[in-house]
Amino acid sequence: MTNEREDCLVVSGAGSGIGRAIARGAAKQGIAVAVWDIDADAADAVADEIRRSGGRSSASGVDVSDGQAVADALERTLGWHVPNLLVNNAGPPSAQPRPFADGVNAVVSAVEVVTSAWLHRVRDRAEAVVNVASIAGTTIGGGTDWYSTGKAGVLGFTRYLAASAPHGLRANAVAPGLVETPRMTDYLSSEVGQRMVARTPRRSPVQPDEVAAAVLFLLSPAAAAITGTALTVDAGMSLTA
Repeated sequence: MTNEREDCLVVSGAGSGIGRAIARGAAKQGIAVAVWDIDADAADAVADEIRRSGGRSSASGVDVSDGQAVADALERTLGWHVPNLLVNNAGPPSAQPRPFADGVNAVVSAVEVVTSAWLHRVRDRAEAVVNVASIAGTTIGGGTDWYSTGKAGVLGFTRYLAASAPHGLRANAVAPGLVETPRMTDYLSSEVGQRMVARTPRRSPVQPDEVAAAVLFLLSPAAAAITGTALTVDAGMSLTA
């Protein structure tokens, strides 16, 4: 990904944690970044941070479960740059109590609604999408029932998209393990969380920048022959948990 191609990336849930790391990492590579987050102030803060560092960024407050809000955010982004790249990172927190069907729908819709709107508007320019799943949907299967099922659904949607998408579009996913983000602070400091971290081969949680590095690889021309796959980024947790 280079400036010559005028790459533009939309990152949902980019106000903190993994999404923020992806947005910052992409900007450092010269990519224009549209920062989307349900917290408009957080989105503005990340976009400002990128611009102060010499990057190009815009911000939108958007609830990705709301189709009209997504359409409006996409319209604002298109008025700035045409986003040929997409990262679906936003989604409900795993510890939040939800009825099973509502929870599964919330996880999968956070990806499908944005992707469908994006493809509808930029189909001829769309190059790559990466969906942030979880090892809860691949090998671990822990946590809440709706979260594990929903993340497995994200992987299924990723494979479907890779097989049926317009020519040239690549669709992949990353499956992080325990990542040291604001959402995970309480869990990682708990006795259970510390035991889980201690069982990973390197005895430390994954950092947001490490997930971002995997995402940026999958978005890049270096991954031109990779589509329909999920890259595990868990510091070996799924091997030992």
